[in-house]
Amino acid sequence: MDCTIQHPLSVRRNRASMNVRESIASAFKDVPYPGDDKIALHECPRCRELRDDLRGKSSPVLEDCVLERNCGDLALLSPAAFHHFVPSYMLYSLIHPDSEVAFFTCQNLGVAGFDSFFLERFRLFSSQQKEAAIAFLEFFKLHESEDDDPDIRERQEKQNKIDVVIKLWKELS
Repeated sequence: MDCTIQHPLSVRRNRASMNVRESIASAFKDVPYPGDDKIALHECPRCRELRDDLRGKSSPVLEDCVLERNCGDLALLSPAAFHHFVPSYMLYSLIHPDSEVAFFTCQNLGVAGFDSFFLERFRLFSSQQKEAAIAFLEFFKLHESEDDDPDIRERQEKQNKIDVVIKLWKELS
């Protein structure tokens, strides 16, 4: 008999993660594959590697190693490819909230900025997909609030930044 006691915070985080994962899976299930020639924005060596890694793949079934290897490359995806593949990154991030994949996924969902480059991508999202992105960001705001980092000011700044991005996402709806 397993007598492991889960911390209430862990239980709440797991429940929230599960709800957000279901929301993402449902919202993005019908996003079409962009086509092999519309994966990356450029013809540079890094874009060619990214294209090779993602060619013919369906979201949300990307392998962990593919997501980890390409975690910093979401900005290199075309808007259609970003729309198709970002759910995989989001789902992985919910399971691994302290990973580099999670960091770069949040950055690419507007935390790094909300300029015309990002808006072009986000305009492809349906209302349900925007709500899933908001739920994802709210999960990470909660994750930041529960972080054990002793620098309260830095943690509050991160939460405030996520609040601003959530507000911008809501204005897109």
